[in-house]
Amino acid sequence: MAEKIFTESPYLIPGTAKEIKNFIREIPGSPGVYKFLDKLKRPIYIGKAKSLKKRLASYFRASSRSEKINKLVESAKFIEFSLTNTELESLLHEQYLIKNYKPKFNVQFKDDKGYPWIKIESHNTFPSAKSFLGKKQDKGKFFGPFPNSYAVRDALKLIQKTFKLRNCSDSYFKNRNRPCLQHEIGRCSAPCVGLISTEDYQKEVRGADLLLSGKSEVLAQEFYNLMDDFASKQQYEKAAVYRDRISALRDIQRRQSVAGFSKNRDAIYLSTSKGKRKLGVSSVKGGWVTGHKNFILEEGIEENETLESFIGHHYFITKNCPSTLIIGQELTNKNLIEEALSKFHKKRISIITKPSQKDKGLLEICRANTEFIFKKNKTDPDIDYKLEELKKELQIHEVDTIESYDISHHSGDNAVAGCVVYSQEGKAKNLYRTYNISKQNSGNDIGSMLELIERRFSNKKNKIPSLIIIDGGRTHLKQVQKKMKEIGISSANVISISKGIRRKASFDSIHLTRGESKLVKEGSIFHNFIQEIRDETHRYAISSQKRKSIKSSLGSSLDNLPGVGDSRKKLLLRYFGSLEQIKRASIDDLSEVSGIGMVTAKSIYKQLRN
Repeated sequence: MAEKIFTESPYLIPGTAKEIKNFIREIPGSPGVYKFLDKLKRPIYIGKAKSLKKRLASYFRASSRSEKINKLVESAKFIEFSLTNTELESLLHEQYLIKNYKPKFNVQFKDDKGYPWIKIESHNTFPSAKSFLGKKQDKGKFFGPFPNSYAVRDALKLIQKTFKLRNCSDSYFKNRNRPCLQHEIGRCSAPCVGLISTEDYQKEVRGADLLLSGKSEVLAQEFYNLMDDFASKQQYEKAAVYRDRISALRDIQRRQSVAGFSKNRDAIYLSTSKGKRKLGVSSVKGGWVTGHKNFILEEGIEENETLESFIGHHYFITKNCPSTLIIGQELTNKNLIEEALSKFHKKRISIITKPSQKDKGLLEICRANTEFIFKKNKTDPDIDYKLEELKKELQIHEVDTIESYDISHHSGDNAVAGCVVYSQEGKAKNLYRTYNISKQNSGNDIGSMLELIERRFSNKKNKIPSLIIIDGGRTHLKQVQKKMKEIGISSANVISISKGIRRKASFDSIHLTRGESKLVKEGSIFHNFIQEIRDETHRYAISSQKRKSIKSSLGSSLDNLPGVGDSRKKLLLRYFGSLEQIKRASIDDLSEVSGIGMVTAKSIYKQLRN
C-alpha cells in the first residue's frame, strides 16, 4: 500500500475584504485551537475558541481591535488551526502547544499561571484538596489545568462531596476542637477531630487521585466491590453511598471525552469521499492530545481492507506504537493483527473496535480534523487563493498546470535542468522531471535552458502548460520566447523571475510575457506564489545536480581501477556505504569484503591513495 504523509499546511492570511470573507466562510464553527504564524511559519500566538469561526472573524474586524491584536495581526503571515470536541479539550491542547512552542504573544501563559489547578497536598497525613494558581513548586500532586475558577470549584465540590476531603488550611485544621460547617453539610469527614481514621482517609485520597488521573474504571470497580460487600452484609446505607458515587462517576465520564487519559493511544479514522480514501491519526501521549497526522491512500485497495492494510503498514515501520489503537469498527483479522503488533513491539497492543464514551470523543476529534483538512482534497489548502491571484495578475482565464524550469551545474560540470509542476491541488511531485544537459551547453545557462525547451516541446504530443516560469532575467525570457516560436508554439504564457540586489528575495523582479517587469511586492499573494515555485524549482534542480555529481564521482573513482568490475564495485559500495568510506578503509578492511582478495585489496588501497 502506498501512502503519503501530509503536514497541515497553514493558511496565508488574506488581504482583501473579499478574501477575508471567503476565508471566514470556510472555517467551521466548532471548538478548536488556532495558531498565528510568522513568515517563517513559527507560532507567535496560540489560542483556543468555543467557535473557531467567531473567534477568528474577530481578528479581522479592524475597528474593534486592541493595540495588542493589531501588533499580532501585523506580525502574523499565516493561520493554522485544528478541531476539538469541547472548549475544555481546546484548552488542554492549547496549553500543550504553548508549553512546547512558547510563542511571544502568549507570555501570560508562562508556567501555567493563567489557569487554575487542583492540588492535593499528599505530603500531609490528612491531605487537603484545594484550588491552586501559580508555579507548581510546592510539594503535592497537581491535576489540571482547568479552564477557569468555576470549573475548579465544580470539580472540588464533586471531590469533597464524594470523598469528603478537607479544603481548610493547615493552621485552621490543627486548631479545631469540633467539626466545622463543611462536615455538617456532608463535604468533609472531619479528620481534625478524629471522626475518620488515617487509613480510611488515605483510601479516600487515593480515590480522588484515581478520578483526577483518568483511572476512573479502576475506581468504579472498587466502588462496585464495596457496594456489593456492604449489600451482602445488609448494610444498605453504606452500600447506597457507593451507589451514589458510581452514579456521580458515570456523569463525569459522559461530560469528559478526552482529558485524563492514563495510557498513550492513537485514534484512527477512515474517510471516503469522491472516490478517494483518507486516514487521520490523532495521538494521545502523557495524557495530552499531542497531534494529528493525515494519510491519503492510493488506488488499488479494496474498501474492507483499507484499515487493516494501513495498520499493518504504518505500525510496523514506526518505532513507537502506542499500547492502544482505537478504530471504532470491526476488523476481520483483529486478533491476528494485535498478536503480530504485540510481538513486533514487544509489548501488549490492543485494538479497540467498540470504544468507550471517552474513546468515542477522541475518535470524534480524529474524524473532525481528518474531514476538515481534506475537505478540498488538495495538497495545498491555499492553492485556490494563489491561482486566483495569478490569473488576475497575468490575465489568464484558466490555470490547469504550471511548469517551472531551472538549471544547475558545478563549475560547468554535470549540468542538469529541473522541471517542477504545480496543478490545481498544489505541487504535483509525480510529474517532476530532470533533464541531463549536453556537454556543449553545460555551463551556459541560456544555452541549457534553450536545450531544455527544445527537448520538452519538440514532441507535438506533449501538453503545453497554462504557464511556464523560468529562472532568469529579460534576456533569458526573450530567448525562450524566440525558441518557442521556432518550435511552432506561439500561445504559451512564459514569465521569468530574477534575483535582485545582493540576491535578496525582497528585491526580486518578475518579468511578464508582454515585456513588463515588476519588483516583488511584500505581502502580494501572486508574487509570493511565483517565488515559492521558483524556490521549489531551484531546490529540485540542485538536488538533482548533486545526485548526478555523486554518481559521477563514484563512477570515475572506481570504474578506472584495474581488477574492479561492476560486481566488485557494487560489493564495495554495499559493504562500506560510500566512496569516502572505501578511501578510509585499510587493506585488511578491504579484504573483508566478499570477493575481494588480499592482492586486489592492496591494489585498490594503493590506487585510491595516488
